[in-house]
Amino acid sequence: MVEAPPPLSAVWGGADARAAWRRYWLRDTISGLSDTALHCALRALPVGSCSVLGWWLGQRFGTRHRTWQTRALHNLRRLRPDLDDAAAARAIRRMWGHIGSTMAEFSVLPRIWGSDRVAVEGLGHLEAARATGRPRIAAALHLGNWEIVGPTLLALGENGLDVYQPPRNRFERRIADRVRRRFADHLLPPGRDTARRLYRALAEEKRGVVLYVDEFQDRRVHAPFFGRPLRLDGNLARVVRLALMADAVVIPAYCLREGHGRFCVHILPPVRLGPRTDRSAIAQGVAQLDSIIAAVVRRHIEQWFMLHDLVLDET
Repeated sequence: MVEAPPPLSAVWGGADARAAWRRYWLRDTISGLSDTALHCALRALPVGSCSVLGWWLGQRFGTRHRTWQTRALHNLRRLRPDLDDAAAARAIRRMWGHIGSTMAEFSVLPRIWGSDRVAVEGLGHLEAARATGRPRIAAALHLGNWEIVGPTLLALGENGLDVYQPPRNRFERRIADRVRRRFADHLLPPGRDTARRLYRALAEEKRGVVLYVDEFQDRRVHAPFFGRPLRLDGNLARVVRLALMADAVVIPAYCLREGHGRFCVHILPPVRLGPRTDRSAIAQGVAQLDSIIAAVVRRHIEQWFMLHDLVLDET
């Protein structure tokens, strides 16, 4: 839903109304115009140069954010105790580089999608999923440049729907809409009707679905759980519910960066859940998929976008 501009009368309203007016008309405008100028400048660069610049910017500014830096290092030591202090420090620095490159590459995504810069591993697993004759749900992860997973599956013939979170800032939303317009018919914003639309796509239209199961929402990273109690909210549980209701197979998929502006989309073996649809079956499916994605994230931890947001010691 597009945010309505706060009226001028909000300046004389309550504290919340004034804060909303300042954020929309002042902070969003300043940051939005800055982001638009940077986007246009990056879009003019060759893909490799854009990625290199983003890598440098990510390492330069990411390491200066003390809260994120401390949390990422704490999480890394918990999830990868095999790394010594020097290796952990290098991994965190590379993490900021990956994040910076991904943010910069958004400006050149149309030149990456469908190009020879994207390889695919696991096509046989996709064919095995198709051979079942059942609807397919791609359980995607925020690894490498995750913006490449959905378009790559579409290029491979998957007629799917992808759920995305539109930026609140109107300037950033215009940039995102312009970049993604090539796939606009396949994108759904989150909302009350989205779950029903996804089920209808799977069960009636025989279309696929792409859901990112390690999303950051409501100030928490929902999955993988990494020893935290299993919860039946979040996209991982939504994938399980949809799969059980529509008798669909789940295909874990993710993208890894293999160089500046070069990637490989990995498709894992399909997972069949069910056939029960009760609460215990949902919990069992969530645990089954969590074990798969947790292993992937641990293995490629420095390319995971959520490491600096994850809070392992939740209360």
